[in-house]
Amino acid sequence: MSLTEKYAKTRQLTEQICAPLHTEDYVVQPVADVSPPKWHLGHTTWFFETLILKPYLKNYVEYDPNFNFVFNSYYESLGARVVRTQRGNLSRPTVNEIYKYRVYVDECMQQLLAGPVDTDLEALIILGCNHEEQHQELLWTDIKYILGHNPLLPAYQDSQYSAWDTPPAPSFTHIKAGQYQIGFTGEGFCYDNELNPHTVYLQEAHISNQLVTNGEFLEFINLGGYKQFEHWHSEGWDWVRNNAITAPCTGCR
Repeated sequence: MSLTEKYAKTRQLTEQICAPLHTEDYVVQPVADVSPPKWHLGHTTWFFETLILKPYLKNYVEYDPNFNFVFNSYYESLGARVVRTQRGNLSRPTVNEIYKYRVYVDECMQQLLAGPVDTDLEALIILGCNHEEQHQELLWTDIKYILGHNPLLPAYQDSQYSAWDTPPAPSFTHIKAGQYQIGFTGEGFCYDNELNPHTVYLQEAHISNQLVTNGEFLEFINLGGYKQFEHWHSEGWDWVRNNAITAPCTGCR
């Protein structure tokens, strides 16, 4: 896959994730740990504009100078920013304006990609794509919380599909106790905290080949999973007891 194709595919997937949303879904921030979907759309675009287009594309004109304050996250060297907990108060810029912002930046990125791309620029664009992929994961979890927090419990989308025609039989992979090498040693992109491979000791464990289903989690609740300390680490058990937790999102509604 070419760099141009990688960029386009990454950007398109972000918008595909948001496609089932209505305008109002883009704006709300039920808790501090959730960012509004429109903020993710703007922030990932701001990354390409600020760290790539402004320094690398000749005669680039910034879309809106105010967006640096709105969409900066934790980049101290790039100026002041909206406090994370206040992102849900941003009625402006509108969702429509943010999508126009994405189109503008994408068109400028295509101009940049059409020209010579040296090694340093290529590495920065790949970093930008991986950064957006991180926010795609956040979008899934944030959208899930936003819709799940709504008392009407709206569905993310009406269509239902299965990842497999016939799910594989449940099984567990056995991890033997012992020393293992962890850390990135391959080719291609990695984050710097994945470097410097080193040895760790792992206790014996068994890992399921499938994700936990809603039915299995309900079974865990009904069997007293929130009342039995042996299922929790110390900090988690303190949280359960101190907050009278009996199920996921207890007290949200």
